[in-house]
Amino acid sequence: MDRIKILDQSLWPKVPADVVAEAERAADADTVWIAQQGNGHIVAMDGPGDPDVATGDIIFIAEVAPRNP
Repeated sequence: MDRIKILDQSLWPKVPADVVAEAERAADADTVWIAQQGNGHIVAMDGPGDPDVATGDIIFIAEVAPRNP
């Protein structure tokens, strides 16, 4: 959990364990975000660069730091 920064405490319990594992694997050299899409799906995704300036119907739940920055 050291690599994970939770951005939305209310949605964090809804994140499936396999999405967390996928995000941790994908965050090898670049940051990966866990987000809820407008259709309700929770996914790991390459981020927009900064969740604070993202647009659209995405709610950012957590940020996963790179393993090898």
